[in-house]
Amino acid sequence: MALSAALKFGLLPQAAQRAWLAEQPRDRLDQMVRGDWWWIGRPEQFAPAGNWLVWLILSGRGWGKTRTGAEWLVNQIMRHPLDALGHRTEWLVIAETLNDARTVCIEGNGGIISVLARLGLVQGRDFKYEKSPRLMIRFNTGQLIYFLGADDPDVGRGFNAAGCWIDEMAKFRYTWNAWFEGILPSLRAPLIDDHPRTVVTTTPKPIKLLLHWNHTTDGTIKVTRGSTFDNRANLSPYVLAELERIYAGTSVGRQELHGVLLEEIEGALWKHSQIEADRVKRAPELVDVLVAMDPASTGTEDECGLIALGRGEDDHDYVLEDWSGPVSGHAAAIKAWELVNHVGASRLVVEDNVAKLWLVTVLRDAYLEMRKSGIFPPGGEPPIKPVTARHGKRLRAEPIASRYEQHRVHHVGAFPELEDQQCTWVPSISTDSPDRVDALVYAGLHVVGKERRIATIAVPSTTRTLAGISSPY
Repeated sequence: MALSAALKFGLLPQAAQRAWLAEQPRDRLDQMVRGDWWWIGRPEQFAPAGNWLVWLILSGRGWGKTRTGAEWLVNQIMRHPLDALGHRTEWLVIAETLNDARTVCIEGNGGIISVLARLGLVQGRDFKYEKSPRLMIRFNTGQLIYFLGADDPDVGRGFNAAGCWIDEMAKFRYTWNAWFEGILPSLRAPLIDDHPRTVVTTTPKPIKLLLHWNHTTDGTIKVTRGSTFDNRANLSPYVLAELERIYAGTSVGRQELHGVLLEEIEGALWKHSQIEADRVKRAPELVDVLVAMDPASTGTEDECGLIALGRGEDDHDYVLEDWSGPVSGHAAAIKAWELVNHVGASRLVVEDNVAKLWLVTVLRDAYLEMRKSGIFPPGGEPPIKPVTARHGKRLRAEPIASRYEQHRVHHVGAFPELEDQQCTWVPSISTDSPDRVDALVYAGLHVVGKERRIATIAVPSTTRTLAGISSPY
């Protein structure tokens, strides 16, 4: 285990300690007394060398991720007061929620205000901590730190950031789209003798973006791995002993305590490698297409699940679109019918347990509204198909997961948020499945249910198949 300079110093004989201290200048002794980062930080908590874009810190709880992120960001701010155009630099801190950004990244014991205070910066004199109209720190030099919650895939969009600290990214609802469509394009300030960089401090989970970064070998991603026990000197020995007793030898312990990025989660019904192996660029000729909807009122995520699924001539299923998102009510109904129109679906599948309460009415009104505008043809009832949930969510999901195992389900392109939900939901831990998974399961069950209604007639002679019904003629 690597030790901080302070801990190494503590291991020296007293005579050697006195001799070394006598050689140090006064300002260095002052830094040691106030606990500067060079003195108390462990070697792995300092940024790696190289021209990297992302420093990915995957570590167990208590390793010191928050302090590391805060120290790195403040150091970058001090190094880059101006960009190459002479503008004051602005910076981003993104946590799972805005409340996490406030309580952990700003006000926590290892947060930014603690680091600024140690450096002698006084709140109200050297910087202002503003909570309204938006959460930010404004330095008297003109530099800004914006704090954001990752509650939508556009987080970070529109900024001109010189750098970013992302905390607990594995817990975000959106990761892939948030990074590539929101955060990464915002890292565009032209720095002097450097470029915008990002530090990501997170307990690992096998989500698509972290797996992608973990396998990137071109030098743009630097990965630091660490265990809770690396910070043993600063943690309660009683708590550590209890954690070791409970989690020793388990996959949860490897992930949560030792910071190991497991390629697959034990107990999850789907695997990333399985989905990846059967992914296709385009679907074959489809004999049926439907859209399934799980409204935002159910599931572990406050989203409306919207999945388009097609049945191919090969009797395989093809996931065509994932339009899920944080919408509800009339807006969700409009979005559902827009997806139906986009993929040419024959019907919209919804769970009737929820639909009996409000959804069918809202969907019918939205359909009639869109019919008046010419999007749907006149006449007939809206093509809504309720499905009844007779079993728990695990029992419902297992037949669909089995079709994946049989290589009979293919994703047409990539759906990172859906795939992350599939591969991180463990029914034995959480009986409430995410909304995207629910919508996928509704779609799959409806298609499988239609299979069961196909009649097969066979005689011991040559047969041919018409419209799914076998006949000797």
